[in-house]
Amino acid sequence: MRECISIHVGQAGVQIGNACWELYCLEHGIQPDGQMPSDKTIGGGDDSFNTFFSETGAGKHVPRAVFVDLEPTVIDEVRTGTYRQLFHPEQLITGKEDAANNYAPTYAPVISAEKAYHEQLSVSEITNACFEPSNQMVKCDPRHGKYMACCLLYRGDVVPKDVNAAIATIKTKRSIQFVDWCPTGFKVGINYQPPTVVPGGDLAKVQRAVCMLTYMCVIC
Repeated sequence: MRECISIHVGQAGVQIGNACWELYCLEHGIQPDGQMPSDKTIGGGDDSFNTFFSETGAGKHVPRAVFVDLEPTVIDEVRTGTYRQLFHPEQLITGKEDAANNYAPTYAPVISAEKAYHEQLSVSEITNACFEPSNQMVKCDPRHGKYMACCLLYRGDVVPKDVNAAIATIKTKRSIQFVDWCPTGFKVGINYQPPTVVPGGDLAKVQRAVCMLTYMCVIC
């Protein structure tokens, strides 16, 4: 089993990281104090959560993560928050200075709860949406370039038949072109567990979702 160590830096990194670990706990049934009631075998090597969590001899699950910030305000929210017992104190590293003048633009191509309830969100629809420039985390128009490879990672109520049909439709569009030496270019992964959302969060609870990773040539 591979181990993934997450490093969260700065205000944005810490806040996003805190939300991510809350989501991981919900996905794996881990309580805010690190206990997993459904796990009866301490030290089991086949458990998928061991990739992100380290299991102690007492059966507590500790995130494989480090939080770092120049000033303690944001990390103090983690130290005093709902999941304060989840993290080891040495994982939360802070200084005494603040660098509040560093900002960066970001993209958030996610669907809100209000919008989700008014859309079908079929396999074909979400697959087509992946290729729309407004839904991609790039500041360029991918329709002006050529794809070298494309990986589509589906979650939830998805069957291979619908995926193959959606990809076949994508291949017929002239605006989506692949290089001549790799005309197929698609790799697909399906996880049949629906996406988990944090209660009270901004993301909609949907039955299916897809994440697209591409390798292409385009002028930004």
